[in-house]
Amino acid sequence: RAVKRNVKAHKDLEEEYLLALIVGKYYKDDECKNKLEKYCKELKKADLILDKINLALKELCSKANEKCTSLKQKITTKCQTHKTTLNPIVSKALEEKYDCKEHERQCLFLEG
Repeated sequence: RAVKRNVKAHKDLEEEYLLALIVGKYYKDDECKNKLEKYCKELKKADLILDKINLALKELCSKANEKCTSLKQKITTKCQTHKTTLNPIVSKALEEKYDCKEHERQCLFLEG
């Protein structure tokens, strides 16, 4: 039996992570737009074809203003969720050896 996947949700999640990694702490509307435009300009200067790198990256570069508009709220919400999830894990990791592989993606998001 075929399993139906939510491809749209996965695409949005991938896009959020990608955008957050690119703009870092500059996630407020104007800062985000400027940082993203600069990043995309550097990719174009390097003669990189966005279609061949990542389709989500192409979408981000072509719609910088739209993508940055709601990023602040998304990142704030996501950070609160990750902190709630990871705080007990960090406490446990400090007490004993803990395999962080399971939560690596959330940790990378918070570091960005």
